[in-house]
Amino acid sequence: MDLATSRTPAREGWFGAFPPPRSGDPALFCLPYAGGDATAFWSWRDAPGLSPQPLHLPGRDGLSAHVPPPDPRAVARAVARAVAERVAGRRPYAIYGHSMGARLGFEVARELRRAGVAPPLALFAGASHPPHLDEPVAALAGLDEDRFIGRLIARVGAPEALRDDPDLREMLLPAIRADLAWLQGYRYAEEEPLPSPVVALAGEDDREVPPGLMLGWARHTSSRFLLRTLPAGHYFLNTHPDLAAAMVAAELAGAPPGPPEADEVHVWLARLDAMPGACAAVDELSPGEARRAAGLPPGTDRRRYVGRRVTLRRLLARYGADPAGGEIPVAPGGGPYAGDLRFSVGHSGGILLVAVARGQAVGVGVERPRPGAPGQDAPGGGERGPLGGAPGETETRLALRSRAAAEALRKAAGDGPDPDGSGAPPRTPRAAAGPERPERPLGWRVTHLPLDGATAAVAVRRERWRLRFETLVEDARP
Repeated sequence: MDLATSRTPAREGWFGAFPPPRSGDPALFCLPYAGGDATAFWSWRDAPGLSPQPLHLPGRDGLSAHVPPPDPRAVARAVARAVAERVAGRRPYAIYGHSMGARLGFEVARELRRAGVAPPLALFAGASHPPHLDEPVAALAGLDEDRFIGRLIARVGAPEALRDDPDLREMLLPAIRADLAWLQGYRYAEEEPLPSPVVALAGEDDREVPPGLMLGWARHTSSRFLLRTLPAGHYFLNTHPDLAAAMVAAELAGAPPGPPEADEVHVWLARLDAMPGACAAVDELSPGEARRAAGLPPGTDRRRYVGRRVTLRRLLARYGADPAGGEIPVAPGGGPYAGDLRFSVGHSGGILLVAVARGQAVGVGVERPRPGAPGQDAPGGGERGPLGGAPGETETRLALRSRAAAEALRKAAGDGPDPDGSGAPPRTPRAAAGPERPERPLGWRVTHLPLDGATAAVAVRRERWRLRFETLVEDARP
């Protein structure tokens, strides 16, 4: 379909008073949260490395609250047409959507693909449920005004002034209701994943869309997925605009990650069966690793062992800690380390997780259901809960989460299983952990990461920390 000749109506004036993209910067098309408008991105207009181009969506600028709700597909197609006309095949671009805007941005990217428009450099999703999951807040659209306002304040942190300021109500509520009606009418359809990277930003204190839930966005890209957390709630665009802008700009610039900050943990996910190059790179092993690989039977186990060790070495090289063909150092008690850098390795089947911290111990555990075992439904990236328990989880899922937490604690405390990734059996854990919420045995905090086909946990001796989670594509070389 040619969006330029589509019969889908396109509004005039999609773009407001923001300056055109600066020379050398990709255009960043911005879609706001429910009820928001272009002013949500006003603080980004002078951000280094960003050229935001917010779009004015239907339901603003005096549009009556009583018109029928717009068709989700028609809105996405109209926005895609406006984007296509603005880039006109000549300028690189990216899309940022916040909350509802991320779901709309996802559908806009799909419409652009159908039209043959070059894909965006990245789709940025801020504080948003993955599109294959229902959006619970959409159900609020039918409530009476007082209950509607109360739920908005309680669930997503809408301003308290909505309760008592009639002018603010008149200004905001029609657009919010129109956007929630859009969400109610949205129906996800299965398609091929997007070819663009997906970068998710999540507020650590977001009660409506906790960070673990946003890991579900990973299934919607065939490229790289990245999740970063901010010390904020749902509306971090308003409370932490500079930090959010810096994160987006760094990704658009292709800046490699530096070492973790003191309050940050980097977690890398590799699906080894999709990385045949790493699994065959026996020339990158140390002599000891090569002997262990040769002792494994040919086939899947050997390939995955090679892939684990090679991927770990390539990751360490990114942090300037490459053992250069020697053995990876192991601290007393079994925990691997490299100077100030601490890392932990967890694997199950073809899934590899590597957690990296600076100046503090870290542990990671991962568990998968046993194929064919009764009741072991694969936990997916859509699990609900603040990196914690999901309503309706089976006892088996809870057991998997508990085992992943115990493994992470053992490794973080220096008594963990499998420090070298060879498959050694675990020792007795120092502390058990329950799966319902982040645990604090012996001062540790365990945080759960729901993945497609597995559940993982990270243990750190810190009450609050920021997460940087990234999936690896085939070539993990520095």
